[in-house]
Amino acid sequence: MQILNANEFFFKRAAIVFFIGLFFIGCFTFSDYGVSNDEEAQRFIGEINYNFIKTGNSEEFLALGDYGAGKYHGPIFEIFLYSAEKILNVTDSHHIYLLRHGLNFLTFFIATMFFYLLGLKFFKSHGAALLCSVMLVVSPRIFAESFYNSKDLPMLCFCIIASYTAFLFIERQTIGWALIHALCCGIVLDVRIMGLLLPLATMYLYVMQKHRKTIPLLLFLSYTLGFTIAFWPVLWLNPIYHFIEAFRQLSHFSLTANILYLGQLVSITNLPWHYLPVWISITTPICYSVLFLIGLIFAIKNTYTNFSSTLPIQFSLFMFAPPILAVIILNSTVYNAWRHVYFVYPYLLLIAVYGFTQLTKAIKKRLFVKIISFSTLSSILFVCTFMIINHPFQNVYFNSLAGKNIRQNFELDYWGLSYKQGLEYILANDTSAIIYIADNMGVDARILPVADRRRLRFTNVYSNDPKSVKYFLTGFITHPNDYNIGTSVYQVKVGNEKIMEVLKLR
Repeated sequence: MQILNANEFFFKRAAIVFFIGLFFIGCFTFSDYGVSNDEEAQRFIGEINYNFIKTGNSEEFLALGDYGAGKYHGPIFEIFLYSAEKILNVTDSHHIYLLRHGLNFLTFFIATMFFYLLGLKFFKSHGAALLCSVMLVVSPRIFAESFYNSKDLPMLCFCIIASYTAFLFIERQTIGWALIHALCCGIVLDVRIMGLLLPLATMYLYVMQKHRKTIPLLLFLSYTLGFTIAFWPVLWLNPIYHFIEAFRQLSHFSLTANILYLGQLVSITNLPWHYLPVWISITTPICYSVLFLIGLIFAIKNTYTNFSSTLPIQFSLFMFAPPILAVIILNSTVYNAWRHVYFVYPYLLLIAVYGFTQLTKAIKKRLFVKIISFSTLSSILFVCTFMIINHPFQNVYFNSLAGKNIRQNFELDYWGLSYKQGLEYILANDTSAIIYIADNMGVDARILPVADRRRLRFTNVYSNDPKSVKYFLTGFITHPNDYNIGTSVYQVKVGNEKIMEVLKLR
């Protein structure tokens, strides 16, 4: 039985308090978030796969065309969410999206606990493990999207869980753990095909072991293949063909649009190579990025002096760097900041915590160790304060590297989540039985109660009967400047930046 020193005992108890607090925060805040303009398409993925499983109608399933490319987007989590609707007999959109947001956060909550266990594996310290989980939660964009992003955040969550089972499998090398880790890898692959990196990273760690068994590794690979096919309905029809097709669409998704980047409207099919590095650097808390760079320096140094001691960090680098390099080299289609590669973020944090632990060990004077620890804690509390003040718009977090006039240079609320608050303001302050509203992006009112939705009518501000349109909502996407078509009656601001505005038309 392990005997903990006083500090470790404190951090172990603190972790329990942290997770209880996180759970209740999620329970009380999940209804505050709006519906992103991507959620209906995501729900459609669950619907078409659910119907195919239920009816077996492959002709209808395959005939969905380009919009039906959802069959190639890993469907396992969307099938879970859609099945929950059916099992619980939830039919109204208000309750459907509340259910989705609640289950999405529950998945993130479970993954955060696994991240604590993964940190414990890495650092053999409850304090460092708790720091991992705290930094994950106190990451404004990640926390916000843990409620409504049912594509990129589940990938992040299942990567964490599968990484933990990877180390258990490598340590024990049993058939049972081969099965469990293969199950987790299959789920990761069936959320995003880039999850293929996890089995590869597992194999790398496996062959680096002094004592290894061949049969558990072979069984792991075969189980992973089996679970990948089992949880991805389109692969039931022709595994090789449809897997290649899914990989092709991953590299060059058939979508054309312009996004605001560094003050210019740029096509998502022709982004500059620095798109991802810039977005990661301006939306990750600076303290985390600094610790990450320190962690890289120590990783290089320690790998040179003691190769085997840095295998966990090598695993993290294997999961962090290749996806970003692949996007840059292959010129893959990405948009909406760096959400498509959110799954690399836990590994950035693991390297950052490694940098923190190595730095505090290398410094001999306790005063400097206290200064570093205090600075890190202060930075985390500063970011946490931002999250509380700007709730529920943590998704529009930028650090000081983004500079001033952020709205003129980068997209802010690109998913239109703040429209929920705009609509709620109109409904509360306008007594009209029917209210006509126009917007420049696509307002989604599905999460509002049915009585409120019945009062709203959405149209275009330039419609044939503009006199009937009373309000115009803008999120300034692709149009960063103010509109001069009416009187501003309500605004949502994050910091000094206006991310949504309600105009009462003249």
